[in-house]
Amino acid sequence: MRGAFVIVLSALSVGCTNATFPPETLVGDLRVLSIASEPPEVGPGEVSRLSVLKTDPAKAGSPTTVIWVGCEPDPQDLGRSACNDAAILLKPTEITNYPPGLQLLGFGLSAQYRSTTTVFDVLPADSAIRRAGSVGQVLGLVIGEEVDPLATGDQLREYFARIERKETPVVVSLTRVLVSEKPADQRNQNPGIVDLFVGGARHPKNGRIPVNAGARVALTVSVPADVRQTYVEPQPSGDVTKTETVVGAWYSSSGRFSRERFDVTSDDATNFIAPGSAEFPDDVVPERRTGTIWLVVRDDRGGQAFDRYPFFVCDPALPNPTVTSITPPATPDGQVVVTGENLSAVLDVVVGDVALGRGSFNSGLGTFVGDVPVLAAGSYAVKVRGRNCNDADTGLRYVVP
Repeated sequence: MRGAFVIVLSALSVGCTNATFPPETLVGDLRVLSIASEPPEVGPGEVSRLSVLKTDPAKAGSPTTVIWVGCEPDPQDLGRSACNDAAILLKPTEITNYPPGLQLLGFGLSAQYRSTTTVFDVLPADSAIRRAGSVGQVLGLVIGEEVDPLATGDQLREYFARIERKETPVVVSLTRVLVSEKPADQRNQNPGIVDLFVGGARHPKNGRIPVNAGARVALTVSVPADVRQTYVEPQPSGDVTKTETVVGAWYSSSGRFSRERFDVTSDDATNFIAPGSAEFPDDVVPERRTGTIWLVVRDDRGGQAFDRYPFFVCDPALPNPTVTSITPPATPDGQVVVTGENLSAVLDVVVGDVALGRGSFNSGLGTFVGDVPVLAAGSYAVKVRGRNCNDADTGLRYVVP
């Protein structure tokens, strides 16, 4: 992971076996795939919002807690940052000593990082470092248990002690926020992900990707036209103009990919080889036929963006669902209700190019329900996607007032 450093401490030891190693893209246990800071570059005293892409398919639903710790930038490059201290990475109880320049940022999937407004006061007014920037480092500790967000230093020390005794698994990720005095329009911005295309067709937002067992499915992504920023890098010999490299990385809970990394500006597709392939007999179809694909996009200056796409391994023995009506919610917090036949075999109901969010079959009422699609005012065609990999137009329209 470029721009991030990850250490995994587990309560389990791993022995040597003759088994083949799974691909790097396969996510089978507690893992951090990305930490994004928005924006990735800020001015002194300005806020960057931190978010983490973490997953643990082996223990779905098990409690985890993210603890965020930040360090003040070190513009004199004296190596004094507490986040550079290997003792903290390998012995997290040291965090609770709160060495100078380190602060607890918070708990949860997101947090905020802010340097002091005086971070560059130790430098001359004409120092090139003010413009080039200094890195503020952030530790994200994903702990395999629930941590009280009101925990005191002593209570945190006990959580961390269990990690050091290998009683609790943890993933420690180190990322960065660049602090500089550049004008806002010259700072680094995160790369973006606009659309996913599956087999050449735009994937509906909120939708699941239907795949046949063992099939090769072509995946491509659409990114903003200006995703590769041009920037000026100060060097002793003078300023140098450079253009970013932006790379995408695939991950999945099962199955594998024809390649792990790709240039996001390329039109070449990556093939996702769905579980159930005779070519890879270890890639078995998941018990519930469900899985997740994750995409992380990174530039070479620390910017990151990510998204997740659930997939479903189709069952050709299931019948084709039929939709006879689609009704908007009766209350502001209600759900869209879909009626018809064989609705338990529905994978998604798609309105325009947006699937009903959190779509599911209501066995008690025999209906399919989902969240209201976020669309501009207008009339949209309704399509039903079956769990047998068959799609059908319903002939119905959904009107957004």
